Amino acid sequence: MDTIGYRIKLLRKEMGLTQVELGKVIGLAGASVAKVEANASNLTEAAIKLICATYKVNYLWLTEGIGDMWQGRNLEDMVERYMAGESPLAISIMKAFVRLPDEE
Repeated sequence: MDTIGYRIKLLRKEMGLTQVELGKVIGLAGASVAKVEANASNLTEAAIKLICATYKVNYLWLTEGIGDMWQGRNLEDMVERYMAGESPLAISIMKAFVRLPDEE
């Protein structure tokens, strides 16, 4: 079943975060994040909004499962996020790659 707990887990894994790391951002212990993911506990509205603002997550996706995970999904922003710490040249090459039309 697609629940907010399930979507929190998907988001956390997509971002490469542990439950403890996500919990630090929203002011919860890792065990509390585990309970949210298991649908045994709920997030506050403030925690939901903080997740959305911090990680640029689509509020409707997170709360209702509607739309795309990311707000205004921008592939170049995603390259920046996933390649953080890589050389500027590698990042520039990957950004040029994601700008190519699908047929190329």
